[in-house]
Amino acid sequence: MSWQEVRGHDRQVDWFRQAVRRGRLASTFLFVGPSGIGKRTFALKLAQALLCERNPESELEPCGACEACQQVAAGTHPDLEMVSRPEDKNFIPIESFIGDREHRMREGLCFRIGMKPSRGGRKVAIIDDADYLNVEGANCLLKTLEEPPPKSVIVLIGTSEQRQLPTIRSRSQVIRFQALRQTDVAALLLESGLVESDE
Repeated sequence: MSWQEVRGHDRQVDWFRQAVRRGRLASTFLFVGPSGIGKRTFALKLAQALLCERNPESELEPCGACEACQQVAAGTHPDLEMVSRPEDKNFIPIESFIGDREHRMREGLCFRIGMKPSRGGRKVAIIDDADYLNVEGANCLLKTLEEPPPKSVIVLIGTSEQRQLPTIRSRSQVIRFQALRQTDVAALLLESGLVESDE
């Protein structure tokens, strides 16, 4: 899966490529924009590009075929951490970040992102549903954002900056995503087989 399969966000792809080539990739990003426009897909593609074992990181182009790319696509890469709000909760539980009471700070995203990468040179964390971070969860995450482990990239995904706590916003590079153009939506519908071509 290449960046061409991520529709409508060419400007963001170019921005990340430039940041990587200049050696100026920040450690924490906040992706904001309307729901359903591909922010999560973009974050996973970024993770693939950063963890790809075949193409150099400077290209920021995942090959899609190496074991690392396939593991990211399957959600099983040991250097990729993913957190999202459980369907039965109104917030992301703090256990997702620091482990349960019995394993505090020995489990959870904040612990695992600080471990040495297993396969490559980076660790990547994706926090989907960042709009559902409550104060307790944000505070658990704060130290990791203040002192991110070397070669780690953390991506928070939400709908707007205003829905994020100021402490999270101030420690993140905000990347704004716009609604998709009609041509991009039409192409996605055709590719997914949800509509048939008029031709």
